[in-house]
Amino acid sequence: MKRVNFPLLIGSVILMVLLALSYFPEVFTDRDPIHEEPPRYIEYEKDGEIVEELSVNPMRPNTINLMGTDDAGRDIFARLVYGTRNTMRLGFFIALFRMIIALPIGIFAGMGRKTLSRIIGFFNTFFSAVPMLIFSYIVLNFNYFYRMQMEKSIVAFAVVLALVGWSKLAGIIEDVTKRIMAEDFIEGELAIGKTKTQIIFQNVLPHLIPHGASQFFKEMAMGLFLVAQLAVLYVFVGTTREVGAMAFRANYRMGLEPEWGGMLSRITNDVMRFEEVWWVSLFPVLFFAVAIMGINLLGEGLRLEFQKRTSRVISTIRKGIASLSPKLFYLQIRDIRKYYKPVLLKAGVFAFVLLYLFMPRYQSIVDYDIDGALSHLDALSDVRYKGRASGTEGGYQAGEYILSELNSLGYQTEVTEIPFYDGEPSPETLKVMAPMTVQQGTISLTFENGTRKTYKLHEDFTIFTIAREELLRTAEGEFHYRGTASTLENLGKVSSEKSVFPIKEHYIRELLSSTGSPFSVEKMRGPNSFGEGEKREFMVQFMLLDEYSSISNAYLHKTTTIIPFDEMREDLYAGYAEAEITFSHPELPAHSGRIIQGFLPGSGFSKEKPGETIVIGGSYDGVYETGVISPQSAAPAAALLTLAKQTAELEKPLSKSVSFVFWDNQYEIKKNTNEEGSEYFHRELLKTIDLVVSGGYYYYELNYPGMEDTDTLNIVSFPAQGGRKPSYKIGRRMENLMTDMKIPYRRFQSIFYDTSTSSSLGVYDMVTRSVLDMRLNGFFSVGIGSSQPKGMGTEMDQREKLNVLLLNRIGQVMLDNLTMNEELMENGESSELKLEVAK
Repeated sequence: MKRVNFPLLIGSVILMVLLALSYFPEVFTDRDPIHEEPPRYIEYEKDGEIVEELSVNPMRPNTINLMGTDDAGRDIFARLVYGTRNTMRLGFFIALFRMIIALPIGIFAGMGRKTLSRIIGFFNTFFSAVPMLIFSYIVLNFNYFYRMQMEKSIVAFAVVLALVGWSKLAGIIEDVTKRIMAEDFIEGELAIGKTKTQIIFQNVLPHLIPHGASQFFKEMAMGLFLVAQLAVLYVFVGTTREVGAMAFRANYRMGLEPEWGGMLSRITNDVMRFEEVWWVSLFPVLFFAVAIMGINLLGEGLRLEFQKRTSRVISTIRKGIASLSPKLFYLQIRDIRKYYKPVLLKAGVFAFVLLYLFMPRYQSIVDYDIDGALSHLDALSDVRYKGRASGTEGGYQAGEYILSELNSLGYQTEVTEIPFYDGEPSPETLKVMAPMTVQQGTISLTFENGTRKTYKLHEDFTIFTIAREELLRTAEGEFHYRGTASTLENLGKVSSEKSVFPIKEHYIRELLSSTGSPFSVEKMRGPNSFGEGEKREFMVQFMLLDEYSSISNAYLHKTTTIIPFDEMREDLYAGYAEAEITFSHPELPAHSGRIIQGFLPGSGFSKEKPGETIVIGGSYDGVYETGVISPQSAAPAAALLTLAKQTAELEKPLSKSVSFVFWDNQYEIKKNTNEEGSEYFHRELLKTIDLVVSGGYYYYELNYPGMEDTDTLNIVSFPAQGGRKPSYKIGRRMENLMTDMKIPYRRFQSIFYDTSTSSSLGVYDMVTRSVLDMRLNGFFSVGIGSSQPKGMGTEMDQREKLNVLLLNRIGQVMLDNLTMNEELMENGESSELKLEVAK
């Protein structure tokens, strides 16, 4: 009677279940793994009866959450199901990388290479003295691994865990190789003149592969066990959840994306109150235990199967390796009449592989009109708009151009004005951080060595703020200042009879904080003082920002702030100079700022009852210029207008309503004001609340393409803050679309205001203020493109240097999401959308 290989049977069943969970998670649960449940009434069984009670997170298992929720309210079963793919990928890569390292080293060591054998022995001895767990914990706690996105984090963790664990596998392979090389048939192979390379491929590998396949699964199981141990020590793959934007503010690291390890990070605390929250740690532990046991059983079952006397695995492998020989294929072709079957089979397989690798498998329903986007870009960069600075006549006319285009496409337009005055327009009523323009100006500096240099506005420096006191005092004519520019160290040299102009060094990040920014309404209070001990009052200051050379508009504040560029900045690092400053009287805003919206109702909806709305935003204002206009700041509006046109021309209306929003007074990120476009929309007018009440919204933002020679697209995404919407699945589908389009991208997620990134802008290198504002009440928020590309507003910002490839990809990604993202549209009709044929 044939004996049943139970380890192989049980292991295979468990592996099939894990694969099903990995590739078809939506079959097992309809819950979103990152949605956070609010406190609510739950039903669960108690003493044989169904009871109902008001519950807060973590909720016990109930009729909706089969395995309960975690501290943040996320469904544990959904996170386990969706986390299976990430966890199994991690285990697979650990085993794969260990095998890649161990296989060649183990084979050559087993064939007599003493140096390699010593290396294996050294690593085995080292990790016997220093446990792999401790060593991995130390390495993976470096900041480099801390906020890596899931895909890169999985690879990085797998590399580290492979490097600490390969030697044991290599030692096993070395021993097996030695046994093979000691067999009698090896002497025969050497006697007929086979080389060591031929022996490796024709004799050693066929005997090693069955053992290696068994050992591969055992290594995978050991890798998963090490992952579980690291998770207990707060080390897990992927990004951490953004605490500040969520309802639940954790005082510990929580994994954002679903993965089993992150679910065990609080197990030491949960075990201490096991009777109260037993489900939070029990189910992840069970999943780990079953997976590790199943994969181990599969490896053991394969070993038992391959060791059977009747096993033909080794002979089959040898035949398979031999059949892949190019020399054999050539000889078969020469005698094709006799060997036409294997020749046709091999040629067919080869052709199939080529077709699979090189045949395009993805086709957008609608190709993005990049020529139309460039046409809008040129129109918005026309000199008559003078850079589209907010509040200027040029900015107003650029808004009129956008309105005209939207109206011609049949959109229902709405204009929301941003007031820059508290009452009738005048210097007295001008609001703090309201935009102004200064056309001309010069600064002359005389240094201690007698050298005198003169610098020009917009070429060598920019005026970022203008003192309110001086604006009220000087009704017309030029602003003129004489005094001494000095650092704190040289302040003692400045005569008490002279005006002092402080020279201060700053990082741009210091200017961006919502609470610590020096350019905010709150910082208008108190005198302008400089120095230690006896303070010196001042009205003008020089702010040195390293590697900063972007021109900006001027804004009203309590000081006049001058930001020097390049040579002038380097000169001021000397710390002391006599200064003479002259610039023309600033032009006050001639118009209010304007947020322009174009609404297109979805099928069966209206402006009054829009239902769920897809809001697509982008800025259209820029900086005041009179010569050649920098085109980069016009790119989001140009991309939006083209997308609006193609969306309106779809033959079949979208199932959801779409609203295109053009932000004004959004360009400059160093200011902190409620009159910024998205800030005014969100906090002052509470328009996002209106959108929520009307059915909720998804927010997408088209950002800048940049000027760098790169084909990698930046994506920043934020999960749902409210509503039970499949934000995880929408985001994954979006990434799958980009993968199918073969668009290389870099995704940022879970952005922190106190980010430890070494970049100059910190968080604003990755995300715009408008995305941060709009994400708070949205189902799902995404920024596509660069938030602050390098060189914007500098002499680099030229039409011929614009990254047209990324501009096209930004538009195409958004267009494909509207027409092909079934998770977003939820009606399965996206594949039927077509462009209306032009008459």
